[in-house]
This record gives sequence, structure tokens and C-alpha cells, in this order.
Amino acid sequence: MVAYPSKMIDYSRPMNISSPKTVVLKFGSRLLTNGTAELDTERMASVARAVAACADRNVVIVSSGAVAAGFQALGHVTPPTRIARRQAAAAVGQGRLMKLWGDAFHDVGLSVGQILLTNDCLTDRRRYVAARRALRALLQAGVVPIVNENDTVSVDEIVVGDNDNLAAMTAALVDADLLALLTDVPGVYDRDPDVDPDARVISRVSSAKELRSLCFGKKEIVSTGGMETKLEAAERAGRYGVPTVIAAGNEPAVVTAILAGEAAGTRIEAHAEPLRARRHWMAVQKGLTGWLVVDDGAVHALRRRASLLPRGVVGVGGRFRRGDLIAVVDDQGVEHARGIVRFDDRDVERIRGMHTDEVKVVLGVETGTVVMRPDRMVLSTEEIPA
Repeated sequence: MVAYPSKMIDYSRPMNISSPKTVVLKFGSRLLTNGTAELDTERMASVARAVAACADRNVVIVSSGAVAAGFQALGHVTPPTRIARRQAAAAVGQGRLMKLWGDAFHDVGLSVGQILLTNDCLTDRRRYVAARRALRALLQAGVVPIVNENDTVSVDEIVVGDNDNLAAMTAALVDADLLALLTDVPGVYDRDPDVDPDARVISRVSSAKELRSLCFGKKEIVSTGGMETKLEAAERAGRYGVPTVIAAGNEPAVVTAILAGEAAGTRIEAHAEPLRARRHWMAVQKGLTGWLVVDDGAVHALRRRASLLPRGVVGVGGRFRRGDLIAVVDDQGVEHARGIVRFDDRDVERIRGMHTDEVKVVLGVETGTVVMRPDRMVLSTEEIPA
């Protein structure tokens, strides 16, 4: 039995930037609906005014709300939970969501452009680069990109799953200086505010890991996230150089402060050293569909930045093709690296455990004998040599 990766690790290591020029603002469904079944057009208008007031900033909006905007039109009393019904609600709601954003920004003299993503847009290198170019072209034209997951066609294999992590990935796509996860609470509390009235918002930490024990859960069915996913997204963003702010988006002054680079909510600093673009791309991906199980000898070799050879592969999981990004895990399913594989899954299955000379006989000399090269691989953060 092939071990499924039980601990998928993010890898990059970034830089701190105190004066943001490119900002990704993420708005959750609870915030945009104000806890009701209707989108709050005044809140959207206040966001547009705040963005227009900071004309020297490049702003990308990651917007939830498609399902919330569409489920009632399909006769549902509450947001549906079945996938097909959520997809249908998203199909109806996405157009309405974009119209409302378009109207809000039109009133302040700005245009918006829609970007719908799925996880395969991010794991496939060519599609990732295409999305990156499209976003940059919109920003250069002075258009505000409105990003959302393409819920209508998302399935388990390609779903990102929540817009907090989608926002973190978007921050990487546009080389953002700041990611702002805007919600209906003022930040991360040191204690549960529903239990302890003396709970206070933590103003600043060096890593999202410091806050993991302070997740008090989501409260509404309309939301797919919660504080835990926000901290996961902040850790993901931090690993490729983008600090994160978690703050109250229901306060117009807070959005303005964030765009101005002023203190707001809980600020989670980025890591210290960035990776290059290709390594960024490898580091930020979620939901990899293929993986290799390796023995202890291969794990130690990877830590020394050596190539992954067939001899160290003991199992193959999922489906993948030559050139795909896949994970490398041990027999417990813990991920130690990820990288660009040089064979498809069927060929790796044929040659796993073999010595170099045997591989040449089975596949032919021209194919090469290395499964994954160190220059197309990223190690888990804990194992990157000092």
C-alpha cells in the first residue's frame, strides 16, 4: 500500500517589506454578506472608495461570495452543502458578484477584471505563468483584478478549497508586498472573546505558527474558512516573502490603513529570505496529485541536495506525467521534498528500486536515470541546510 502524504509542507523563505506597493485584499463571505443572505453593496462601495483613494497602490481583490450570491435564486433557503448544488449556486452568483464589484468601482472611476482560478491553474507551470501574466497586465492597465476560485468546475482534484489560501497563492502570483485577510473580527485574539471579555487582539508576531493554538473556529455555514485557514494562508504567504495582516474588513478606516501601510489588526511577518520564482511556484502549491514514497537512504540523500534515483523509490502514488510537480514522502506519508519529476508514473513504477544500469536496460539510455534533480526540487523548510 502506497502511503498518502500525511503532512504536506510549504517551503519558501521570504523578505519583509514595510511599505506595500502591491496589496492583495481578501474578503470572506461572512464579511461581504454582513451575516445575512444578501451581499452588502455599501461595504463593497466603501472598499472601492478606499482603493481609489490610494491611487499609487496596485490592489488585487480576492472575493468570496459567489455561492452566497446565487443560492437563493435556485430556491435554497440556506447555502447548499452538496457539491453539485454549490457549483450551480456559484454559476448563478458569480455574475452577480462581479456586477456588484464592477458597479462599486465604476462609481470611483475604476474598472475591474475577473480572474477565476482552480488549483490546476497553479500546479501546472504553464498555466501558472499565464495567470501571472494576465494579472500583471491588468494591474499595469490600472484595472482592479477580482479573483475567485472557479467553484462551478472545481472538483476534489483541482479545488483550492478556501479563499484564504487562494489569496496567499495570488499574493505569490503578483509578487505582493502585503496580504490582507479581511474578516468580521479585528484580528487574532489571545483568548476566546466569546468566553473571556478581557481577550485582546495580538498586534504582531514573527510567524503564524505562534498563533496556531488560538483558533476558535468559524461560526457560519456560509463560510468555508475560519481563523485556522487564515493562519495557514499567512504561513504560506510568509514562506515566500509576503507579510500578512488579519483585520476587520467591516471597518472602512481599517482598509484605508492597510493600503497606507499603517498598523491594523494582527500583523504576521514574513520569513527572512525569498526563493526564486520557480522555487516560489513549487513551494506554494496545494493538492499535488502525485507522490513518490522513498526509503530512509533517499531521504538523507535529498537533505544533502543529491538527485533522487530510482533505487531509493519504494512506492508510487497518484497519477502524474513527466514534468509534473509531485511530492516526495517517507513511508509514514511525511513530505520531505517536492519537485519536477522526469518520468511519468508508469515508468517510475517500472524502474523503482533499480540500479542505474538496470534502468538503462528497461527504459533506454536516452531517457536518463535520475527521477528528480536537485535544481528542480524544494526541500521542506526544516531540512534546508543552514
